[in-house]
Amino acid sequence: MSHRTDIQVRFSDLDMAGHVHNATYLTYFEQGRIDFFKGIADQEWDWKKKGVVLGRNEIDYVETIKLRDEVFIITKCEHVGNKSFTLSYELYKKKEGNDILCTKGRTILVCMNFETDESVPLFEEWKELLENSLQVIK
Repeated sequence: MSHRTDIQVRFSDLDMAGHVHNATYLTYFEQGRIDFFKGIADQEWDWKKKGVVLGRNEIDYVETIKLRDEVFIITKCEHVGNKSFTLSYELYKKKEGNDILCTKGRTILVCMNFETDESVPLFEEWKELLENSLQVIK
């Protein structure tokens, strides 16, 4: 299971050089993650009780992105652990009919019970979906 999310580059995303600012990529990853979660958590999911916290972010910058670039992100599940899972991101821009890889990243997400403020084992409702998605990308 992978998800494609189109990203609109906004003027406020840019740095003084006219490139997307390095910190903005985490926001793009977040948008990809939100779309990914639509595939594993239905609208009835109570994020205030059971959710995730970020354990780690990694970003590799490959190619710059500018204001008028047509950009999309692919989000995939890369690893499933006992209490956490890892999502990977690939951010592309369209250039002369080709998809150019601009940024790669990973996020480790830890499952949490927010009522007890403790990490918990991977939610049963998500486990099979996440594990099955690993088989698709191998």
